[in-house]
Amino acid sequence: MDRGGEVTVGSWQPHAVQVVSSTWARDSHDLFDFEAHHLHTKTFSVLSSMVCVRNGTDVQMMREHTSMPVGSEPLLRLVQKDGYFWVDKVSPSSSSKKLWLVVRDSPPGGHNLAEGDVMKLGRFKFKVRQFGVHPGSQPELRLDDSGAVCCPEGKGHDDLSQTLCRICLLEGSTEEDPLITPCQCKGSIEFVHLGCLRHWIRGRLNLAENAGGGGPGIGSYFYRPLACELCKAFYPTYVSSSTSRSPLVEVPQTTPPFIVLENLVRDSQQHATRGLHVISLGEKVLKLGRGHESDVRIADVSISRCHAMIRFQRGHFVLEDNDSKFGTLVAMKKPRLLEPGKTVSIQMGRTVICLQVQPDHGFVGSPPLLSLPSSSHNERALRLALLTRGSTQRADVDPHNASTPPTPVGPAQTWAEGAVHQQTEAVSGENVEQPDPLD
Repeated sequence: MDRGGEVTVGSWQPHAVQVVSSTWARDSHDLFDFEAHHLHTKTFSVLSSMVCVRNGTDVQMMREHTSMPVGSEPLLRLVQKDGYFWVDKVSPSSSSKKLWLVVRDSPPGGHNLAEGDVMKLGRFKFKVRQFGVHPGSQPELRLDDSGAVCCPEGKGHDDLSQTLCRICLLEGSTEEDPLITPCQCKGSIEFVHLGCLRHWIRGRLNLAENAGGGGPGIGSYFYRPLACELCKAFYPTYVSSSTSRSPLVEVPQTTPPFIVLENLVRDSQQHATRGLHVISLGEKVLKLGRGHESDVRIADVSISRCHAMIRFQRGHFVLEDNDSKFGTLVAMKKPRLLEPGKTVSIQMGRTVICLQVQPDHGFVGSPPLLSLPSSSHNERALRLALLTRGSTQRADVDPHNASTPPTPVGPAQTWAEGAVHQQTEAVSGENVEQPDPLD
C-alpha cells in the first residue's frame, strides 16, 4: 500500500527473487527475437544483492564486488535492502548501459508514458518530447533546449528599400513581411522575405497536403529542421521582432490530446530523418510500424507492420506492444522496486530477464517503512543508498535448498558460493541453422 510516498506490504516478510533469463542465440544489433523458439534459458532464486552477467549465451549471477570471468558482460544488479529488492543498472555512471522495460509484459492495459521517456521499437528509438492535453495546448517545435532565434535586420525598413529578396527578387522590407538573415549566406543572397521563406519551407515539409492527418482540424504532421541549400546552416526555430516572437514554420493547429515524438537517430548520416512526429489522438489510436497504414511509419526491417500503439485513456498516454517480433521497450530512468505479485521483464541486448518476488518463508521479522523518491535529487540519493548492502541480516542460501548448495568449479565461479540457487537450465537450438532476420 502507498501512503504519501511510503510503501508498506501487507503480510510482510523478506523475499527471494526468481530470475528467469532468456538469451537469443544470434547476436544482431542488440535485438531479442520474441518469436524465436530456440533460446538459452536459465532460472535462479536470488536471496541477496547480486549482479547478473552474460558470457556469450551463458547467463550467471555473481556476488557484488566479485571479479567477473574474462569476456563477461554485466547486465543488471539486484539490490536487497531492508527486506526489499530493487533492480538497477550495474553502475550509476551515465556511461552504464540502459535497462529496457519490456512493454508486452507490462500489467494489463499497457505502459503509461511520461514526458522524457525513451521508447525503442526494434532498433529504432523515439523520445517523448511533449504531451498536449489541455485546450489551447500546441506543440513546441524545437529539437534542442536553445531554440535558436532569428531577429530581423537592425536596419530600418527605409534602409532596406533597395535590398533584394533572394527568393522573389523584389526589393523592400515592411513590418508585415520583413527582410531577415536566417542563415550564414552573405552578399546579394543574404536577405530573404519572411513570407517567402515560410512559403518555401511549407512546400519542403509538405504541410499543405499532410496537415490534416486523420481528418479536418486534427493537425498531425512530421516536422524536421531544414537547412539552407547554399550554406548548409540550419534555419532558426523562431523569428523575433521588437514586439513578439513567432515560430519560423507556420504549422496547422493541432487538436489535443496530442503527443510529440522525436526521432533519435544513430549517427550523423541519418540526420535527414531527424525530426518531430506531432500526432493528435483526439479521434484515433496512434499506430507505429512498417505498414503504410501506420501514423508513424518506420521503414526498417526490425519493425513489424503494426508494431505498437499509443492511446489516450483516462488522462494517460498508454503504450501497447502489438505482438511485434523484436519488441517494444521503454528505458528505465531510475532504480525500480520489485513488488510481490508483479513480474518485471527487462531487456539487455539479446537477453530478456524476468524478475518475480517470492516470499522467503524461513524468515520472521517486522516490516520496515520504505520511502520512495519524489524528485530527481532524491532519486540520485536512492541510487547511491542502494550501493551499500541492506541492513537485514540473514543467510544467503535459500533455506528450502540449503541441503544442496551449488558447488564452485574454479576461482572464476565464486558467484556460486551459495547466494544463488540455480534451479533449471534449458538450452536449445545450438545446432539449428537460423537465418539472420536483418539480412
